[in-house]
Amino acid sequence: MRQGSARRLGCAVLLATLPAWPAVARADASTTEYANAQYRFTFRFPADWQREKVPTPGEGGEVRFVAKSAAKPTFVLAIVSPIGTAITREEFERRPDRDALVEELIRRTLDQVYGKMSRDLSASRLVVDETRRRASDPGIGFSIHTTHTTPEGVTTVAGTHVVPFGAPYVITLLVVARVAGATPTEVRRLLDSLQVNAP
Repeated sequence: MRQGSARRLGCAVLLATLPAWPAVARADASTTEYANAQYRFTFRFPADWQREKVPTPGEGGEVRFVAKSAAKPTFVLAIVSPIGTAITREEFERRPDRDALVEELIRRTLDQVYGKMSRDLSASRLVVDETRRRASDPGIGFSIHTTHTTPEGVTTVAGTHVVPFGAPYVITLLVVARVAGATPTEVRRLLDSLQVNAP
C-alpha cells in the first residue's frame, strides 16, 4: 500500500476478554509506566487513563495492553505481532536490500495491524498519511500514520513499531484518537515513550 492510497474495508466486531495484566508503575505525577517483561518493552501513558479489556489475539497480533482516556475519545494499545523469521543486526547491516526489507515490514504491518484496526472501527475508508523509518538501536524501527473514516467521524490511528534484532515479532505502540480527541503533540508524546530492549 503506497502513501496516500485508500482502501475500503469491511466491518468487524471487536471481541474482548479479560487480560492477564502485568505490573504498571507510576512514572511521575502525571504518567504511569507499562512494562512488559516477556517482550522487554516499556512505555508511558497518562496516569488518569483507565485500563481496558484486551481483544482476543487474531490477525493483528496479540494485544498486550489497552488504556483509554476518560475525558477524550483516545486510547493506546501495545501489540505484539509475528513476522516470521528473525533477523540479527549483523544480517540486517549486511543486506544490500535492507531498505526493501523495511518497506516490506511496513506493508505487512499496515495489512495486519492497521487493516484490523480499521475493521474494528467499522471504517469505510483507510488512508495512509505517512510511513517513515525511525532510529532504533535495539531493532528495525518505523512509524505509520493513518486516517480512518468511521461512523463516529474521522479517526487517526498512528503507531511506532520496532522489530527487535534476533526476534521474530514486531512491537507496536498504537494510538487511536478521534480528530477532536488528542492533539498531535499528545499523540507524539505517547508514541515517543516506547522503549525496547534487545532480547
